[in-house]
Amino acid sequence: MDQLAVTLIVIFLPGLIAATISDKLTVHSKWSSFKFSLYAFLLGISSYALLQIGLYAKIGFSAFHFDGISWRHLDVWRYLLDGKSEMVVSEIVLAVAFSIPVALLASWTVNFKLFNKLGQKLRVTTKYGDENLFSYYLNAEEIDWIYVRDKTNGLTYQGRVVSHSENELIQEVVLAEVSVYRYDDSALLYSIPTIYLTRGMGEFVIEAIPPEIMG
Repeated sequence: MDQLAVTLIVIFLPGLIAATISDKLTVHSKWSSFKFSLYAFLLGISSYALLQIGLYAKIGFSAFHFDGISWRHLDVWRYLLDGKSEMVVSEIVLAVAFSIPVALLASWTVNFKLFNKLGQKLRVTTKYGDENLFSYYLNAEEIDWIYVRDKTNGLTYQGRVVSHSENELIQEVVLAEVSVYRYDDSALLYSIPTIYLTRGMGEFVIEAIPPEIMG
């Protein structure tokens, strides 16, 4: 196996794990192969960087005097740079272990839109995040009870948001504690525990119900 292939395996192994976890935990449009590979590379490097920080912390805490500390770098950096140093398997294993907290931290950063909020405070962006407005709206903390207006079928659904999803063609919503009304005169037709609704893009009209109305 040549140097390039081994280097890619060393970097991408923890990165692939971190990217896969992040993909499952974050709301986003489907990643292309290029974007997934890029994220895997960045998260892989981040896993080794976190491992390096851990090594520095261990050396620092074990030293009696800060001036006398002999800092040691991971052997994997030398291997990636020249390919001549011996590859330490334990470092790869530890990087794989560190990929889990790296993935959780990355997912937390994305889901809570820390960079977007910082950019908005600095007035450099008005972008709210990577997901579409449908997901952004239903993910808002204040959204609990909603009306789903289905004008095409003449119905209005009242319920609590359980889950939601969408792709390029359809939008999906699962509601609980559902009451179904006729759209024209708001007459109650029936009530059911849960319902799954799916329509084409833009066929739903969703309204948040203020908490005081629901009691």
